[in-house]
Amino acid sequence: PEPRHCLDKLILHPEVKTDIQAALRALETRADLERVWNLSSIQPQQGRCILNFYGPPGTGKTRAALGIAHRLGRTLYQVDYSAVISKYLGDTAKHIKAAFQAARELNAILFFDEADSLLSKRVSTGESCSTSINQNRNCLMQELDRFDGVVVVTTNLFENYEPALLRRIQRHIKFRIPDASMRRELFALHLPNPDRVQADYAALSELSKGLSGGDILNICVNAIHAGSTDANPELWKVTQGMLEREIAKAKKAKAEHAGEKGKNRRRIGFQRV
Repeated sequence: PEPRHCLDKLILHPEVKTDIQAALRALETRADLERVWNLSSIQPQQGRCILNFYGPPGTGKTRAALGIAHRLGRTLYQVDYSAVISKYLGDTAKHIKAAFQAARELNAILFFDEADSLLSKRVSTGESCSTSINQNRNCLMQELDRFDGVVVVTTNLFENYEPALLRRIQRHIKFRIPDASMRRELFALHLPNPDRVQADYAALSELSKGLSGGDILNICVNAIHAGSTDANPELWKVTQGMLEREIAKAKKAKAEHAGEKGKNRRRIGFQRV
């Protein structure tokens, strides 16, 4: 993590910030919690904290994980699924164990991005490869039980999680699309030279309703590129029109994507019938 990942700089819904701060405070005051409540009698792992960030893409889940690492002064150890998952029986479980061991040795925060790939529901025993897949799920949950550290898992598909996993997670924190006030802040944050910006942030906030923080970042970057084409950099600027055009493009892409998803669902339903 870098200084720009500081939690105080993240634009999140208040309840999300409150839940994250509560989780961090539990870690930072563990000695007092032990003295007053004898917490180790019910939770032996003193450094244990497993958080699930769930919600739509682009709502700040990964940035929040970096913010936690920055606050705790630790490395964020991100699991690489392409390196973990193997077609050879038993190798995936070995790689899962190796990831947890590496996090222990580095005193790092273990980060599973898009964790539903590894934490999805166990497969019916009648399906091919069910034994291997279910063994991997069991291995991962056992490692979570043993791990005396911080784990952050994120997903856009919370409903796909294995139910047995839910009790192992200390806090489930829902990330949502930004509201109007947050969208104004996001435009101001992602247009870092206000002297070269000619825009009405309140109007942009209304126009961008339904877009995520990640969408707004892309809109601002694209508008900066659009406003930086003159041969003389002193004339570069971002205008309201440029930002409105980028908002329209982002909304159109989202609408088309939603339409394609709807078509695919209807095709699948037809095939099943």
